[in-house]
Amino acid sequence: MKFTQISIGQPFRYQGETLVKVGPMTACNEGGGNTRLIPRSAVVTAIGATKDPAPGAPTHPDARQIDVALARFEARWRTALAGLDAAAQGQLGQELDRAQQELRIGLGVDAPPAA
Repeated sequence: MKFTQISIGQPFRYQGETLVKVGPMTACNEGGGNTRLIPRSAVVTAIGATKDPAPGAPTHPDARQIDVALARFEARWRTALAGLDAAAQGQLGQELDRAQQELRIGLGVDAPPAA
């Protein structure tokens, strides 16, 4: 199988070494050290079931973390808009609202967090 078919956290064999996938193109030895790049097209052999990523492996935020980050971002750009004249605030505010909504949809969190 190709390296891209391995799930993050899943152990596999590559070039005689047992590794654990920790990113889209990275893996480390089972002890959590010596991270190395693995070509996406590399042929690997999966070992066992998926397990938790190695210590220090990148993690992905959950929907609540994304909501909080987007709310903070929105508060910052709204504060920045306050220093502009009314016409610029309206025009730029509408563009930023649309862009943020598109970003929320793309991230799969299409509604702002409940207050």
